[in-house]
Amino acid sequence: MENYYNISWLEQDKLHKTSILKRLFYFFSRPLLSIYASQFLSTQTLKILQPSLVLPGRGMPLETRRLWGAALCKTREATILVQGTGTGWDVISWARLKPKKIIATDLFEFKDSWSEITNYCKKILNVEIEFYQSPLEDHSFIKDESIDLCASDAVFEHCQDLKSVLKESFRVLKPGGILYATYGPLWFCAGGDHFSGRGGLQNCFNHLLLDSEQYMKYFLSFLQTNEDFQSGGRYVELDLFSRLSSKEYCELFKEVGFQIKDLILQLDPKSLAFKTEFSEIFRQLCDKYTNKYEDDFLISANLVRLLKPSSS
Repeated sequence: MENYYNISWLEQDKLHKTSILKRLFYFFSRPLLSIYASQFLSTQTLKILQPSLVLPGRGMPLETRRLWGAALCKTREATILVQGTGTGWDVISWARLKPKKIIATDLFEFKDSWSEITNYCKKILNVEIEFYQSPLEDHSFIKDESIDLCASDAVFEHCQDLKSVLKESFRVLKPGGILYATYGPLWFCAGGDHFSGRGGLQNCFNHLLLDSEQYMKYFLSFLQTNEDFQSGGRYVELDLFSRLSSKEYCELFKEVGFQIKDLILQLDPKSLAFKTEFSEIFRQLCDKYTNKYEDDFLISANLVRLLKPSSS
């Protein structure tokens, strides 16, 4: 295993901030962006998934996603569960909405940053934070129906047993509670392993096209001596991937009992460029995975709001 390092939570928070002017630009241009991006998807995919929007890679800055994710609940009265928080930097963006309380969990413990963020949010934002090291499949320390909003970013694509994660989310949510999640890159798009694409566009589907021995040679040849702890290198070594398509995610949500309130699809510019520049290889890719739609290789991310139905 290579050496891994963490980007500080303060730096991550700064990197994800977007200016008000850019947010306004995206707000007014999103409908047009969606019309433009939808033309790259088939009528069949649009009919099956029924997305609220289709975006061409960008269009939903972090601050917008937070407001969108929390819009269906009374945020000031809410207890939010942030799932797969990592260093905890994303907790700050939720704390800025001033919820009643935030519980944040991750499979790994980041003791130093968690302590600093807890103090920061209490002192600067006056929001109570609790961090726990725990697998997302087992949050037995959280009572049934005690959470108003479950939230995660770039987590579901790494859950090997996503169904169990969703069941646990369903358990802790109050009736009428909301699950917000953004996840990607999806496994079947360019760089779906968070690694392929190193060395050029021609490599961006290596995780799907190469056999296991060829892929490992490619992986080792481009693995750096020092990698970000949350980089593709670590995910590949731990095999932390759900390997689901957009349709399969949606089917799983419904199977667990959630209602899909909104689904936003995000296209991958590299996938579209690969399809144009390496059309023959792209066709080989489609022929290899006959149980997938061609669009599955173009969709990079999903943004969803799911509802836990109220008891009858």
